[in-house]
Amino acid sequence: MEQRTREKASRAVSDILKAAGFDVHTAPAPLDLSAIRNNTYLLVMCSDDPDAADSYSETEYTIRVGQEEKICEKILVTFNPSITADNCIVWYPEEFAMYAGEAVLARVLGKTLVLPLDGSEETGSYKARTHHESEGGIRIPHLPVRIHRDEAEEKAGIPGVATLRFLPYWMFKYTCRGSAGYKDQNIQFDGTGSGAMNAINGALTDIEGDTITRREIPEGSEISRPSISHAEAEKKITSHLISSMTKRVRIRQVKGDAIFYEEKNLAPEPENISLELRELYVPVWQIKGKKIVEINAYTGERLIEPLDDGVEVF
Repeated sequence: MEQRTREKASRAVSDILKAAGFDVHTAPAPLDLSAIRNNTYLLVMCSDDPDAADSYSETEYTIRVGQEEKICEKILVTFNPSITADNCIVWYPEEFAMYAGEAVLARVLGKTLVLPLDGSEETGSYKARTHHESEGGIRIPHLPVRIHRDEAEEKAGIPGVATLRFLPYWMFKYTCRGSAGYKDQNIQFDGTGSGAMNAINGALTDIEGDTITRREIPEGSEISRPSISHAEAEKKITSHLISSMTKRVRIRQVKGDAIFYEEKNLAPEPENISLELRELYVPVWQIKGKKIVEINAYTGERLIEPLDDGVEVF
């Protein structure tokens, strides 16, 4: 996010934490805030940079209290829905807006805002409603549901019962740096790109990363299990990238009165490719009648081969 936006977000988070009874201070870069309340020690970073978010998530921060080292809780505030941070409490725009509104109301009512931070049972006089309390759903990174049930059933063209399913994908970003040469031919392979692999059948597709959301999925939806692991996906995607970037060169040689041509494939080495994978789910309406028809709930497209295995019902 831009520096001015980051400063505004930091001030808003400071107001939220103060409404929750924290003593808040500005923290040195790359952090934005530090906050203390009783035995809770909290750090805050506001960023839309995936690399900064990953570093923040993987770093453990501690504070010395007397003779003890206490582990700090971490909040990441981001407006980039493609970012995930397993070791942080992440506030996306939905959470940010909700807590900001709750903080204003708490101040108006003269109450103390209670935030769900460390899982403790706090007994404040005013409790913020979390997304899980209001809807009871499950939160996974997924594409938004833009096609409604009635529209999906109409597109399917068969009578049947429609169920919303979420299919697993591995979204990837890659960077390739390097070259390959043979005799007087030299091919550069520098480049970057992105895509996604279906974690069930290995099919590759293009997905816009800035459309991903982490809002809760509708209750009663089905989540399919991935059959391709993270490690397997890395190997398959790397192999695909090497194949797609392979160039066939033709070398002309003259020996006396004869002209010869030699052809050779030049490809990047696996170590030249840097790969970053993230979990993603694509919503699909499955209509079961005399046959099974599946409609992409984000694009409205009809899937050629329905997937009907590895389902978990929530």
